[in-house]
Amino acid sequence: MLHQVIMKSLYAYLLLAVISFFVAVVIKIIVSMFDRAADKNESSSGGGVPAASTPVSSPASANIKGIPTHHLLAIISAAQMVAGGRIVRIDETDENRSWTTIGRSQHLASHDVRR
Repeated sequence: MLHQVIMKSLYAYLLLAVISFFVAVVIKIIVSMFDRAADKNESSSGGGVPAASTPVSSPASANIKGIPTHHLLAIISAAQMVAGGRIVRIDETDENRSWTTIGRSQHLASHDVRR
């Protein structure tokens, strides 16, 4: 009985490992296709001159250890959706106020009793 449970567990583990490997390969292929398409668009837009519709990145949206900010936002929002959380606002950073002071002020304002 225990032997069957162990064998089924190992089989499920190996099956999931193989499936996740193939999914990772498919995602890598899709990303490389999008990168090639972006490279073609950049090369056809006049060399090194950026297109007028291309947004200019601000210093606040700089890459953090090689991961673009919009990728981090997508990952965080997906994780929040799976976990059942809610994203209230995605905003540029404000140098004068931290997220804790903003949260405290919003929380205290919600308890404001009107007389």
